[in-house]
Amino acid sequence: MGVAVQSKYKSYKADLRIDFHQRCGYCGDHDFFSESYYEIDHFVPKSLDPSKELVYSNLVYSCRSCNNSKRAKWPTNDPNKPNNGTIGWIDPCDVDYPNQFERLADGSIRATTPLGNWMWSAMSMGKPNHRLKYLLEQLRIELKKTDNLAIDDSNELKAIKELNARYRQFEESLRGYPNFY
Repeated sequence: MGVAVQSKYKSYKADLRIDFHQRCGYCGDHDFFSESYYEIDHFVPKSLDPSKELVYSNLVYSCRSCNNSKRAKWPTNDPNKPNNGTIGWIDPCDVDYPNQFERLADGSIRATTPLGNWMWSAMSMGKPNHRLKYLLEQLRIELKKTDNLAIDDSNELKAIKELNARYRQFEESLRGYPNFY
């Protein structure tokens, strides 16, 4: 089933959020802290090709950090040519996109190709917020595994449950922190 045609590109946000699995199409950060900090990027900028403003396949669910870094940058100046092999963009929905980057154990993003290196620099993917959000997501996943542990009087279990509660409080405080991104 396709996405219903909309008269405003912002009306596609809910569908894009689902299609991008609640993750920024560019950096892969999950939106579990605040969906409101996620926006819609026009892969081919509206200023370069206004006819693509409402084309669903030209829209990318994007964190504010990536969207603000990418903006209307388009080095080729040709809306039909996103890159020249070493400079420019690859659509996040393109099968080659995942080959441009890898996520390291410390949460940082590393470029793995010359084109990925250009995109990494252009989108400021070395910002600490990407690393922090990844590590918090990994911690959240591990702590979620403790949710269904049997109640026990052991000190270890109490410590795990306390850590889980402290993490969730920390996560909630980050959701309200305006300069997190």
